[in-house]
Amino acid sequence: MKQIKQDKADNPRLETRNRYMENGAKSKENGKLGGRPRKEPVNNLPLTNDAEVLNRMLQRKMTVTDAADIMGKSKKWAFNMKKKFGLPRKVD
Repeated sequence: MKQIKQDKADNPRLETRNRYMENGAKSKENGKLGGRPRKEPVNNLPLTNDAEVLNRMLQRKMTVTDAADIMGKSKKWAFNMKKKFGLPRKVD
């Protein structure tokens, strides 16, 4: 026992058996809070021409479905673009 304590003091990597055991404490804490904390996504994708048009329409309080009809695109395409680019968003 004395030798084990000395070995752990000499080599800190011996303190835990593996990296999963080390992360176990975090898992327990996050589990009590309802799951792994989410990182806020930073959407830095440059807007395509279609995305800019859709963005302007959404900023003017138009529904996604109406905007898609006007642009001649499908509803699914419009909803995917909205999700992908985080529309509506302010453009500098």
